[in-house]
Amino acid sequence: MLVRIGRFAKEHPFKFGCAFSCAKTSFSDYLVQTYLEKRERIDWRRNATFASFGLVYLGGVQYALYVPIFGRLFPGAASYAAKPLRAKLADGAGSRSMLMQVVLDQFVHHPLMYFPAFYSLKEVVSGGSVSQGLAKYGNNYQEDLLALWKLWVPSTIVNFAFMPMHLRIPWVATTSLFWTCILSYMRGGDDVVTMPEEAMDMLGSQGRSLQGIYDLGVSATPEYCYDTTKEHLLFTASGRDRIGFIQEVSNTVLQHGGAVHDVKAYKVGRDFVTIMLVESEPASVSGMVSDMQQLSQGDINVNVQRTQPWMSSSDSPRCRDGVNFTGHLRAVGPDRRGMLLDLTNLLSRLELDIMSFSSNQKLQRAGPDEPPSVVFQMSGVVRAFHDVDRKAIADGLAAFNRENNCRVTLQETETDLSYSAFQSTHQSRPLRPGAAAARSMKRSLTGALPAPAAAPAR
Repeated sequence: MLVRIGRFAKEHPFKFGCAFSCAKTSFSDYLVQTYLEKRERIDWRRNATFASFGLVYLGGVQYALYVPIFGRLFPGAASYAAKPLRAKLADGAGSRSMLMQVVLDQFVHHPLMYFPAFYSLKEVVSGGSVSQGLAKYGNNYQEDLLALWKLWVPSTIVNFAFMPMHLRIPWVATTSLFWTCILSYMRGGDDVVTMPEEAMDMLGSQGRSLQGIYDLGVSATPEYCYDTTKEHLLFTASGRDRIGFIQEVSNTVLQHGGAVHDVKAYKVGRDFVTIMLVESEPASVSGMVSDMQQLSQGDINVNVQRTQPWMSSSDSPRCRDGVNFTGHLRAVGPDRRGMLLDLTNLLSRLELDIMSFSSNQKLQRAGPDEPPSVVFQMSGVVRAFHDVDRKAIADGLAAFNRENNCRVTLQETETDLSYSAFQSTHQSRPLRPGAAAARSMKRSLTGALPAPAAAPAR
């Protein structure tokens, strides 16, 4: 079988390279969706898009560059690759020719062709435009190229020095797949992502191309698909923690045919707080709420309210248009009264919306003989629904740091695709008479539940 494959690759190098690159790219995205994003259902449309990129660009365009074009620019490339190592070391002209191929590939082809093509594709898949993709590449190109060269300069040297012309594309595809497998193994058992760009930078990949695929899912989770025909409830529980509480809540939801869409759980001081977004059939709400409230034991207090997690016609247009900026906020410095107020005032002036936020204090000693001082630590994620003035943000943070003797940083991150999923994927439709009666009965049974609050204007 391997002999037949090798013969086919040699006799039909273009077809083999395109097919191999197409299959590799599809399989890479499959690995990312299953092992990194842990999706229950594969997004085959996205997979087909990346497979097409592998077929057309990685297979077709790169084959044209590496084989016929480089073959004409460097006529001795094929004979040099076929020589044994000792002969290669003695062939100075051939070695210089090989290095020139590496330079053209890594310092001309990838910066000017590969990355623009990939960023454009990634942005189009994400719902953006080619110009937005090129703008993001302009912001990331330095980090991308450094990551690229760490792995791909050595790999390209091996490719141009040892691989026959018909195996150049399969070698590139195999190296890329090898990195995807490393990334999948590194991330397979870890559900916590701290700084994914650092993980991607450990060995370097073909720039951040794989991180781009990775970001499509990881930074976008959870991506909800809300059903407007169902009720959505917000369960909050607070009080002294006890083992098994979240398990009991999840079991209660499941017994009534509901689904937990989102969970936030954390400790505040000695108390435990959890918030759950639950989707349920209208007829099941009353029983679910009753059983949920029976879970309250001792110091645990459970509250329930209706909510509407998707966007409505009353929401601000700039919010419906999506998020144009997201960033990770970090702050540390000497603690004082009013620091939280001052920092949130700054974010408000900069028109940055807080998506998540946490703050705490700790004791810190400047030296072994120094008395401890109280230091505050804050972190969170902020976003903007408009085109931000990055210079104004940087100047505002710098002034705040000088005035308060602290360090506040804001690291821009990839825009989270899940923000666009606030809009329902289901078209509203008139209720059937029976369904309307069931909903009316449910409301009479659960009249104590507060109605969902109107979404605040952004």
